[in-house]
Amino acid sequence: MLTTVLVRRLLFSIPTILGVATLAFILGHLSPGDPAIAAMGLDLEGYSTVEPGELERVREELGLNKPVVVQYVQWLGKAIQGDFGTSYVSSSEVADLVFAALPTTMLLLIMTMSSATVIGIALGIISAVNQGKTGDYIARMIAIIGVSTPTFWFAIILILMFAFVFPIFPVTGSIDEHGFIAMVLPTAAIALHPAALIARMMRSSMLEVLSHDMVRTATAKGLSRWRVFMVHALRNAINPVITVIGFQFANLMGGAVAVEFIFSLPGLGSLLIEGIYEKDILVIQGAVLVIGVAFALSNLLVDVLYMMVDPRIRV
Repeated sequence: MLTTVLVRRLLFSIPTILGVATLAFILGHLSPGDPAIAAMGLDLEGYSTVEPGELERVREELGLNKPVVVQYVQWLGKAIQGDFGTSYVSSSEVADLVFAALPTTMLLLIMTMSSATVIGIALGIISAVNQGKTGDYIARMIAIIGVSTPTFWFAIILILMFAFVFPIFPVTGSIDEHGFIAMVLPTAAIALHPAALIARMMRSSMLEVLSHDMVRTATAKGLSRWRVFMVHALRNAINPVITVIGFQFANLMGGAVAVEFIFSLPGLGSLLIEGIYEKDILVIQGAVLVIGVAFALSNLLVDVLYMMVDPRIRV
């Protein structure tokens, strides 16, 4: 049964990935500028000195003079095989650039989601167990601040506080330069918002479960308060939280784009922004496609976790 459900989910993911590929192609071609000019290493001033015939020759070499539909079919056919083309600007294979940047982004997302999940669930449980008390008010205030704070603004505040006022962490650089300490501020910047959402959902779900008869029955049987909360209540309250965690993991890609650029991390976000600045449409398309595939796979992972936690969902 589980294998059948997984196969069905994978098949449902195919139209989503194709839609993402189409969107990536459209975004690449809608971005301002002429990729032929970028391939020639020229700016707007240099463009005025180029002969029209030379520019058309470059467009023909790059295949940019073909109909858009033909370009799309050719690019999609190669992308399915893992070939995203060659960068117009650096002449490097786009697949090499993307997969070289992917580990940094994935490490950032894993560290962020792990931190946000632990902190969010802990805050939600503290808030629910201490409903109406000081711990509840503090946890709810932290959650409200987290939901209301823009990621890029919080990243700048963290830089000012912990890189300049208190020079504890590096402002920029990769793991190769500073080790895992380079990921502390970027992780904290992105983790605040999902941690707040997880905490609010955990509190709401926990309070609902604590009002059930099974909790009162477990308490009447003499089970310890810790066992009632952490075993009986938490297991039944975790399902909605898993959904939030899954969607937040996918949505973190958007926050990672801005944060990687702010902290100069060599990830997909920085690669995507550089591609936009340089009008390197193949880099844009490749980066967006990989981000979209990661989004679809994260949704599939949520379904698997759901079925593992609650076997009734398999039926």
